[in-house]
Amino acid sequence: MNVVFELVAALPRAAVSRALRAQGSRAAGDTERLRRRLAERFALDLAGLLNLASRDELEVMAVAAALATDGSIGELRARLWHHGALREAGGPAWLGSAVQPVPVVLRGKLVLLGDAAGLSPPANGLPRPIPPPAPVPLPALEPDTLEDLLARADTLLGLRLGPAGRDKGAHGARIAALLGVRERGEAEPDWRGEVEIKTVPVVRDRSGFWRVKEDPAVSMESVPAPSKLGRVLWIARVADAADSPVLAWFYQERDARLADLQRAHLHTRPKGGAGATTRGWYLHKGYFAACGFLRSLNG
Repeated sequence: MNVVFELVAALPRAAVSRALRAQGSRAAGDTERLRRRLAERFALDLAGLLNLASRDELEVMAVAAALATDGSIGELRARLWHHGALREAGGPAWLGSAVQPVPVVLRGKLVLLGDAAGLSPPANGLPRPIPPPAPVPLPALEPDTLEDLLARADTLLGLRLGPAGRDKGAHGARIAALLGVRERGEAEPDWRGEVEIKTVPVVRDRSGFWRVKEDPAVSMESVPAPSKLGRVLWIARVADAADSPVLAWFYQERDARLADLQRAHLHTRPKGGAGATTRGWYLHKGYFAACGFLRSLNG
């Protein structure tokens, strides 16, 4: 059985038509045929259907499934997803497995986090708690090896970077200096032309999970973005705390899967404030859910 067909069957024609139009499909024909088309479109994507539905539509589906309709819209989506997963699997045994991964709620939407394809420091719990304050490391020479670089990154965990100023790159420049790495700002990566150092602002979602606050910059438009993303040391900085603590690091080396994800999520936009004429390459926030970065922060 497929729960998507049951939930779509509860929706009125107007809701089904709206959902089909949102997918770029025409909404002509009798109601049952439209319901079948919508259900077939989302037969393998219950989370996608629930993310597309409005609050009113979610409540209609919840009533049809004999579920409560209270709570936030994210809680309602999670409740419907859990109901569907249990119905389809015949119980909870597969929940949380590779066969049936459980999405997290970020900004009210259900998000499936990709496997953590990289290295990260041990966690004292998940979602990761903010580490206790750490002393400012003494100035250091450039690390000789990747292991030395990651060991140096460990010393930054819990470091309070202080309030963010108007220069969005100031925290990144300070982190690079504390790692003993000179930011090159060119086509080649920062550490010995091999590993790029990038700071990623993260915030705590109302669901309790960490999410990326905004698309981080990769390079100027004139610099091929892939040249910066072969090997990357991402440094997660808590952007909704006044003292901007360093939460964690995540090291990745590009493989075929990451290359595909980068191509899908790279985009250009103006770089700078209002009236800026220069453009830069940015990675969409969705990359960090898909590539394992958020998995390393949330579990």
